[in-house]
Amino acid sequence: MDPPFDPDYDGRRAPQDLGAERAILAALLAPTRDHETHPGELLATELDPDDFYLPEHQLIWETWHQLHTRDGVPPDSVLLNEAIVRTRDVKAIRALTDIVADRARDLPNDTLAPQHARIVRDTARLRDVDELATGLRQIVNNARIDQIDAYLGEALQRLDQTVMRFGATTTSAASGYKDLSWVLTGQAPEIEPPRWVRHDAGHALFYAGKVNGVFGDPETAKTWLAQCAIVEALNTGGTAAMVDVDHNGENHTAARLLLLGAHPEAIADGTRFRYYDPEDGDQLRNAITEITTNAPDVFLLDSLGEVFPMLGLNSNDGDELTGGLRLISRPADAGTCVIFIDHLPKSTEARATGFAIGSIAKKRAVRGSYIRAEERIKPAPGQVGKISLFVEKDTAGELRKQIPGGKYLGTFVLDSREPHVSRWAVVREDAPTDADGHKRYTRVMERISRYVEDNDQCTGNEIKDAIGGKPTIVAEAIKTLVSEGFVSVMKGRNRSHLHHSIAHYREAEDDHVQHHD
Repeated sequence: MDPPFDPDYDGRRAPQDLGAERAILAALLAPTRDHETHPGELLATELDPDDFYLPEHQLIWETWHQLHTRDGVPPDSVLLNEAIVRTRDVKAIRALTDIVADRARDLPNDTLAPQHARIVRDTARLRDVDELATGLRQIVNNARIDQIDAYLGEALQRLDQTVMRFGATTTSAASGYKDLSWVLTGQAPEIEPPRWVRHDAGHALFYAGKVNGVFGDPETAKTWLAQCAIVEALNTGGTAAMVDVDHNGENHTAARLLLLGAHPEAIADGTRFRYYDPEDGDQLRNAITEITTNAPDVFLLDSLGEVFPMLGLNSNDGDELTGGLRLISRPADAGTCVIFIDHLPKSTEARATGFAIGSIAKKRAVRGSYIRAEERIKPAPGQVGKISLFVEKDTAGELRKQIPGGKYLGTFVLDSREPHVSRWAVVREDAPTDADGHKRYTRVMERISRYVEDNDQCTGNEIKDAIGGKPTIVAEAIKTLVSEGFVSVMKGRNRSHLHHSIAHYREAEDDHVQHHD
C-alpha cells in the first residue's frame, strides 16, 4: 500500500540496517560445502525481497534465488555478477561489487547470518508501521477528512498483513497459545448454545461468535430467516450489520426488516445497524474491516457466491475459497454471530447430496450451524410460506441436542397475509401420516420424484445412491410413490427395476400434510 503523500514527510529516514542487509547478501556468496545446507537456502524461508530497504539489495537477493531455482545449485559470485550485469541496474552492479569486496576482506561472518536476517526482518516490520504512521500524520496535519475512512481501512488491512507476515515471539496472544490450566479445576468451560433466531421449542438456531450458514434453492426464504436474527438483535437493544453483495438495495432491505418487525429507530441509527452495498473487492474488504472493528451482535452476508468473484477468487479452488472465507469470518473472532447465505448447485446428483457449491471449504469454515432450507410452500405476499430446515453441520453439537433424530430442525413459517407485517416463527411439525397411521416420508418422496423426473428409467440402486440416507426409508418412499401412481416400475436387465415418472409429486400438494393457516 502506498502512503497517501510524501514518504519522507517528516524528514526522518525510514528504519533500516544496511550493514545487516550487506552481510546477508555476502552470505549468499559463501562457498558450497558437502552435506551442509547453504546459507542462502536457509534464509529463503526467513526473508522476502521487500524486507530489504534498498531496491538494489532486493534485486541481488531475487536474482540469486532465481539462479538457484533454475540450476538447482547455489550460484557463485561469477554467475551472480553476470546475471546482475545483464539487468543494467547500475546501483545493483555497484552494490554487488562492494559485497564481493567485503567477502574478499573476510568482513562478514556467515555463521551470524540468522541474526543478521532477524535484524533485516525487524527493520522491515518497523518500516511497515512507520509508513502507516507517516501517512496518518500527514492526513491529520493536512486535515484531509475525506481520506480518513478509506485510509484507516487500508491501514488496518496492512497491519493485519504485517502481523501475518512477521508474527511475534514475545506474547502468547500473537502465537495463538491457549492456557489450559483450567483442567486442574475439574470444571470444563461451558459451551454456549445458539443464541439468535428463537425456535418455539425454546432453543435458537445461530451461534454467537461463530460462522453460521444457510443454503438452499432460490426463493426458499434463506435471507428472510437470517434477517430474523438481525431483527432479534435490534429489538433487544443490540447491534447488527449486513453486507449485501447481491445488491438488493437499501430500500428493499429496510422494507424487509420493517416487515419482520424491526423498530424503525433502530434501522435508522447508524450506531445500531449498518448496511453495506460494496461495488468491488476493496470496498468489501473495507466493510469487513469496519464490521470487525465495530463487533456487532449479528452480521449477515448475502450472498457467499458473489463474494468470490468480487475478490477475484476462483470458486472451484478450495484454497482460494478458504482465503475468502477467512476474510468474512474475521468478525466472529470479535464475538459476532456471522451468517452467510449460499445456494445449491443445479446438478441433480450434487443437489441430492445436500451440499452447496464448494461445500468442503465452506463447511470447514463453519464453526456454528450450517442449515439447509427446502421449500414446502413458497412464501409470497398474502400467503403463509413454509420452509423445512435441516442441520447439515453443528460443530458444537448444542443445536443437535434439541433435535429428535439430529437432522430435521423444524419449519420456518412466514405469514405474509397482512399487508404491512410478516409474522414469522420456527416450529417443529410432526411428519405426516397416511390414513392408516403409517408415516409418510414426504420430503424424501419429493426428492425421489424430482430425481426420477430428471433421470428416466433409473434403477432403485441409482435412486438410493443419489438420495442418500437410510435405504429402508428410501425404499419405503419409492413404494409409496409407485402405489399412488406417481412413479411406474418396469423390469430391466440383470433383474434390475427401472423407474419412470408418471406424475410430479410435491409435498406442498400432499393432502396428508397439515398446512396450518
